[in-house]
Amino acid sequence: MSYLEIVSPLLLQNTPELLAWIFGIVLAASMVAGGGRMAEKLFLAGCILMFVMQLASPFLSGLVSTLLREGWRTPPTVGLILQLPLAILGLAGFMCLIYAFWLRFRREGQELA
Repeated sequence: MSYLEIVSPLLLQNTPELLAWIFGIVLAASMVAGGGRMAEKLFLAGCILMFVMQLASPFLSGLVSTLLREGWRTPPTVGLILQLPLAILGLAGFMCLIYAFWLRFRREGQELA
């Protein structure tokens, strides 16, 4: 089984999430272009980070599977170390999104008061 045979189904499985993050990127970019402030810029950064994580995930999983199939006797920690960049991207993107929404709704709450 080749690398592309491993990655293709995983990439197809991630397609809905990728399309959702592309929609988020387009929406955030239009908000930033319309004079968006810090919250909108964080929303854009979070969407981009989450998109990159979703896009890279199948390729990294395919790499680990290919290494294992080719006879590399990698300890489990190597797989975890290879997954660490994805975890960092996902956490950073999630934190950007949470902080963006917090800033946005805090600002609207202050305007109403």
